[in-house]
Amino acid sequence: MSHKAQETCLTIEAGVLKVADALDMTEGRSRIPFETGRMNIHSISAQAVESVEIEPGVDRPVKLSISLANSAGIFQLDELLRHKLNNSSIADYVEIAAMITGETERRILEIYKPQ
Repeated sequence: MSHKAQETCLTIEAGVLKVADALDMTEGRSRIPFETGRMNIHSISAQAVESVEIEPGVDRPVKLSISLANSAGIFQLDELLRHKLNNSSIADYVEIAAMITGETERRILEIYKPQ
């Protein structure tokens, strides 16, 4: 149950599981919806997340560095990761750094190439 966003975690282990589940947000996750033509905010925003790195933090023990191809990826951070992190038992130990890398605001239609 702990991986569900609305559930409050009671242990560190449950919090880690919840946040780890939320970190599965990179562009590969949206490949099948894009290939079948089923696009929505979930698939478009996941397509915008290029990488998620877990590293030692500066102000907190853990830093999540998230690289976005464009601002559509903000949905993944705000609607998915934020809710899970807030209801985890590890929110006080995690800092997040998100950045748009490469070309500024790469066009989503360049990523999705209809057959």
